[in-house]
Order: sequence, then C-alpha cells, then structure tokens
Amino acid sequence: MSIMTDFTRLAQVARFAQEHIYASAAQLDGQPADPDYRWQHTLRVTHYGRQIAEAEGADIELAVAACLLHDSEKYSDWQKGEDERSHGRVAAQTARPFLAQIGYSPEQVDNICYSIAVHVDGSAGYEHEHTLEARVVSDADNVDRFGAYRVLLWCVDDMSNYAALIAKLGDRVQRLKDYRERQVMETGYGNQLFNQQLELQIDFFQKLIAEYEITHLPE
Repeated sequence: MSIMTDFTRLAQVARFAQEHIYASAAQLDGQPADPDYRWQHTLRVTHYGRQIAEAEGADIELAVAACLLHDSEKYSDWQKGEDERSHGRVAAQTARPFLAQIGYSPEQVDNICYSIAVHVDGSAGYEHEHTLEARVVSDADNVDRFGAYRVLLWCVDDMSNYAALIAKLGDRVQRLKDYRERQVMETGYGNQLFNQQLELQIDFFQKLIAEYEITHLPE
C-alpha cells in the first residue's frame, strides 16, 4: 500500500479524465451522449473506490486514479465503431503515456492501466495479474450502477405506462435478490456496499408493486 497519497497528482488525473469524457462526447455525430452524467458517475465511483480500497488494504492512490480514468474514453469507442465494452481498454491505452508523464512508475502505470482495461468485461486484452486494485475498480463501478440515481433512470422510460413498469419490476426484484444471494462482487467490502444498494432497490420496487396492487376501488 502507498504510504502517502499524492492528491496533487490525482487532481491532474481527474482533469485528464474529465477533459477526455467531454471531448469524446463532443465528437460524436448525432449519437446520444451525456458527459455530465458520465463525469458524475465517475466521481461517485471514485468515492466508492476509495472506501473499498481503504477497507481492503489496496493501494489507495492507484485505485483512485484508475476509478477516475475508468470511463474516460466511454464515447471514444463509439466514434471508432467498436463494441461499447472496449472503452476500458481504449481508456487504458490513452492514459498510459499520460500516467508515465506525471510521474507514476512503470509498475504503477501497469497496475492502473490493467485496472481500467479490465473493469468492463473482465478482459484486458493481455495477460496480467488480477490485482486487488482492479477488483476495487470493478466493484466501485457496479456499486454506483445500482445506486439510487440509477433506480430513477431504470424506471423513467416506463413512467407513463404504470402497468408496463410494474410488469418489469417483478423480474427486476427477482434478479436483484439473486445478485444478493450470490454475492457477486470481487471484494468483501464491495459486497457490503453492493448489498446496501440492492436492499434499497428491492425495498423501493416492492413498495411500487404493493401500491399498484391497491390502485383500485375498495371492494
């Protein structure tokens, strides 16, 4: 674990990540993009990543740097016509020279870049030890993907069709319970945070279903 965290260097990483998110979104031709949301997601992932790294004994600075950069090329693979799952690998390639330039050692650069590359689908495109920092980034990303704001995003498409929304929720609740049962995160603390998100969604969706069931005249 790093003895000290270089927050000045992490501030440089944050600027790099934010600039690349907005720049890649601006170059899309008619495709939908929401760089504001992507940057906000990145900040939350970084928050969760630091919590998990501290709890699990990971290198906090390397984990935070990788969290900041994990979606920095989220829209670049769209420009190139590549599978959306490749954006972690694209981000790792783009960030590598920058990380070396601001003073990370070759070993630290390798760890950060692997953590970025592998976070989407478990494949970095090359052989590398599966580091604790990589597990932290993956877990932090998933914790935010199941957070309160994503509950709203998940529901919004069907808000004008109450019955359709409720029909979706039954399957969704069962899937969430399955995730909770299987403990799908890669770290112990990641599972703890993820389960809190699952409980939030399960409770909220079950309340929506219960309200729908009494939306009729009393008998």
